[in-house]
Amino acid sequence: MNLRKNRSTRAAVAAAALSIFGVGGAALTAVTVTPSVAHAQLVSEKQELEMGRQAAEEVERKYRLETGTSRARLVEQIGRKMASASKRSNLPWRFRVIQDKSVNAFSVPGYVYVHTGLLDSIGGDTDALAGVIAHEVAHTDAKHSKEQMEKGALAGLLGSLISRGKGSTQGWFNMGANLVLLNYSRSDEYEADRLAVNYMKRTGYDPNGMIRFFQKLQQMQGNQSRAVTFLQTHPSSGDRITRIRQQINS
Repeated sequence: MNLRKNRSTRAAVAAAALSIFGVGGAALTAVTVTPSVAHAQLVSEKQELEMGRQAAEEVERKYRLETGTSRARLVEQIGRKMASASKRSNLPWRFRVIQDKSVNAFSVPGYVYVHTGLLDSIGGDTDALAGVIAHEVAHTDAKHSKEQMEKGALAGLLGSLISRGKGSTQGWFNMGANLVLLNYSRSDEYEADRLAVNYMKRTGYDPNGMIRFFQKLQQMQGNQSRAVTFLQTHPSSGDRITRIRQQINS
């Protein structure tokens, strides 16, 4: 099947998505159905958050959380401030620390996780930590995971149509366990940095902390055992430092 056929074909594909996809038996909601499949809104906020919850369950089955410590409380405190500065402050946010030596942090809708290895690496630089958390909050604020889910759903839908429904379309929305594996685009990362700087300015943190964090990553780059995780899932630090510095000074 040629996926570059005329607009009516692509519109039919978008319409078919609305009729055959579902999450837990619930029909998907379309905000708009246009000739361009890319504009089909396939995932509601409720479904986005449900997949975030599923992902969080999977994460917390795999990793041990650090709770009750001063730095776990600090992550929670900073996270709440950053969430309050976002456009989605009403979400049921959770901010948690994972006991893992790798230098990493990540988010799924409604949840932000910071590894103990990252906390160890930045020491007492609260503003650097605030920059990391603000960046992860920004991904959910900008609905980057939701966009990735919709792209995956459309890809699964097209494959199912090609195979005349022999494949399992439901599997494409059983994404909770794999949500943390999604890679954001370079533009997503830059947008999250930009939003993070804004959050930090609104909440009284020094956005130069973000620059210090990326500079530290650059210094650690040769030590693969520690820095590799964050560097594998995010763009290189040099260009981001330049962009963040320009935004701070604008």
